[in-house]
Amino acid sequence: MRHIAKEVDDWVRVEAEFSGKYAHQLTDAILNCKNDVEFKNIIISSLLDRYMFFYVKSNRPHKITKLMLELLDEKNFQFKSPSPRNNLLDQSIDHLIKGSGLIPTLWKVGEIWGKEVTLELMEHLYSHYEDFAPNDDHISWINKYKNLYLLEGKPWSK
Repeated sequence: MRHIAKEVDDWVRVEAEFSGKYAHQLTDAILNCKNDVEFKNIIISSLLDRYMFFYVKSNRPHKITKLMLELLDEKNFQFKSPSPRNNLLDQSIDHLIKGSGLIPTLWKVGEIWGKEVTLELMEHLYSHYEDFAPNDDHISWINKYKNLYLLEGKPWSK
């Protein structure tokens, strides 16, 4: 394919770094390749499995993502190792519990006015949630990850 590459004027360079079980599975898959097409599918699929580019305002796949998808001969390639993007909601929930001060604030309110008042505070916070207006980033995140979380289930129930 080098002869084709020499004829192209515009390039997009994409780099990725893989580690852990995912990297080992990728290495094994590459070592077991039987031909160039299989190798190409593994490389492009490993990139698409972790990284896709979208237009922020419309959440449409970027031209780079579309071109990579078109290059795939097999569109069902995935490693068994969970993608780090599956942890985004877990990390947010963990931050609420450990890092944001929400739980210590609930404890302080409970110590001052009694545990039952913590529910009143939660209702107050929920009223702010009801008035919440998501921005483009919030909508884009939902569009990307909603189906993934619906398949995998609630992170706090695992």
